[in-house]
Amino acid sequence: MRNSVLVLVSAFFLSCEEPGEIGFTGEEGLEQTFFSDTLSVETSTYLMDSAITSGQGAALVGSFNDPIFGKITSVAYLQPALLANSFATGDSPLTTPADAIFDSLSISLINRSLLFFGDSLANMTIQIHRLKEPLISGRNYNYDDVQAYDATPLATKTISREDHYNPADSSILYINLKLPDAVGQELMALANKDESATNEAFSKAFRGFRISALSGTETIATFNLGSASAGGFSTMNLFYHTPSSTTAEGNIFDFTTTRYNQVTSDRTTTDLNLLTQKASSLSSSLTNNKTYVQAGTGIATKLTFPSLNALTRPQIGRAELFFKADSLTFNSETPLAPYITFLTLDNSQKVTRSNNTYGFVNYATSPTSGILSTYVDSTNLFVADITPYLQGITGQNKQDNGIILVAGVPAGTASSGAVFNAGLNRIVLKDFKLNLYYSEK
Repeated sequence: MRNSVLVLVSAFFLSCEEPGEIGFTGEEGLEQTFFSDTLSVETSTYLMDSAITSGQGAALVGSFNDPIFGKITSVAYLQPALLANSFATGDSPLTTPADAIFDSLSISLINRSLLFFGDSLANMTIQIHRLKEPLISGRNYNYDDVQAYDATPLATKTISREDHYNPADSSILYINLKLPDAVGQELMALANKDESATNEAFSKAFRGFRISALSGTETIATFNLGSASAGGFSTMNLFYHTPSSTTAEGNIFDFTTTRYNQVTSDRTTTDLNLLTQKASSLSSSLTNNKTYVQAGTGIATKLTFPSLNALTRPQIGRAELFFKADSLTFNSETPLAPYITFLTLDNSQKVTRSNNTYGFVNYATSPTSGILSTYVDSTNLFVADITPYLQGITGQNKQDNGIILVAGVPAGTASSGAVFNAGLNRIVLKDFKLNLYYSEK
């Protein structure tokens, strides 16, 4: 049984009384009557069937216990990539001198923003394993996708806070993990061949890596991923020399092609312990009238609007949704999710997708981004214009399958958002209210 939260609906002002009337001049100068009313909104916490964590700008590695969302563990899967050529028109092939002699191969990880989830001072032991199969180029990977990997780690290293940051000169440090010579020799053997001429060929010829932390870790580190040419991103580094040279030469690879985070959550000791099936929801009546949102884990808030059926052929001019954060759940060890964007659900209660693009709530016909709501700290409030969704129900006879509120990030403009899954930012929501401007035919 879902919880029905009474939501305020108004035309120009707030009212909890019987439907009121306001005269208003509408289209073509005709006098229209706009109503105020009180509707109900059903609120619940929803577990997404599809939460894409591939293509994000961070590798999340480690585990920690969140007092609200439970124990969270993240593993990163990374495919090394050839750098773009100097004209940014294609890939730079892997080339080495014919007499090149292998020296070393390593992976360098950097947490440029010193961003952690959990205890930022805790040590962690990182392990790198080799994948058994290449990651598939162009595929969208979800938070629960798993890859087979070789049991024996290629590298293991215990790191502390000081390995990320040098307080003496405030410099951010790379964490270097040396890989076995056999892997480096394998890479060298691909040089000057078709298998290393493009990223499409290279990703099939050279298997990527799984980066994880040993159990018992109390933190998740955020390692930056991006173009190595821009600096400040994690890389794979190949070094070699020639018989006539006294210095080493090298090739750098970044992680800008296929990559994703596999995030698992143990919520058995939390208010969300009953939320176990994907594409299902848990009524807010079972979670103290609160709902939950967390990036990277598939946790979202779901809203439906059954009381729209009580209106007589309404024409909705504007619908503004107001909701608050439960500030008592804010935690210094887990960054807040300050942006919310909105997605639609299909008839089977799965996240709407078209050509690998989420079904966003937006005014555009085929939007590639959604309406964005930003948390205002001074008022503890989010505000969102969800007019397009409600107009679709009342004006286009679409079914109210519900919308979900997910962690977002600005996309181009302050009012437009994309789904954010590059972290584990979270927020608990409550006190939903709807201001509705409408007339009846």
